[in-house]
Amino acid sequence: MRGFFSLDGPFYKYGNMLADIMILSILWWILCIPVFTIGASTTALFYVTTRRITDRDGYLLRDFFKSFKTNFKLGTLSWLILIAVGLILYVNITQMSNLSINPTMQLFLYPFQVVFLIEVVLNALYIFVIIARFDMKLKEIFKTSVYMVHRHLLTTLMLVILLVGVLLAGDMYPLFYVIAPGCYAYVTSYLFIKIFKKYRPEIDENPYLEIDRQHEEKLRLEREAARVATRDPESIPEILAEKEKDNEEKPKFYV
Repeated sequence: MRGFFSLDGPFYKYGNMLADIMILSILWWILCIPVFTIGASTTALFYVTTRRITDRDGYLLRDFFKSFKTNFKLGTLSWLILIAVGLILYVNITQMSNLSINPTMQLFLYPFQVVFLIEVVLNALYIFVIIARFDMKLKEIFKTSVYMVHRHLLTTLMLVILLVGVLLAGDMYPLFYVIAPGCYAYVTSYLFIKIFKKYRPEIDENPYLEIDRQHEEKLRLEREAARVATRDPESIPEILAEKEKDNEEKPKFYV
């Protein structure tokens, strides 16, 4: 029981997670009030949750507002594009029978626009997470989201199922909507990080890991040089110089 309530125990860990979910959800709801900020707010939400699940805790409020400010332009513009296209398609679909269009043309346009609307919704599930964790231009963001939606169909299906589950839970228990954004973001962040690591294996890697590797390599070179010193003391400088050159040529990843 003592380990259960320790700082490294499950009680403390899941208690912190629940507190994070509540705080993040409230922040998300407040910053979504102007409506046009929904994109930036969602980006900030996923920035924090995707870092939290990889043990890059940081400071919750600082990280949230940092992402909100940094990605405000891209997040807002992406949101406005999605909502504009989505509304146009929705109006066209619901009002098509009232339009003076040839029935044959309606038969073709209706399924086309329905599929297009579904594509917009599916891409919206990815776009803000991509903005949160990748440095891309607007065009690249939409191209990447389209690629990921279809390349990772099983994950896309899971994202939809989880979203529907959250909405159903909110309908049954309206108070659940208060923490729904944080819950959805936390759970889906595990799926997103699993995908992102396929493209960026170093994502959320410990920033001190590269320093530790360099230090270990330096110690190894010194030990190797010491062993060689007993046989050929004059070769030590060449060994060290050659190894240093090899290290410089190796590609480095940055978080």
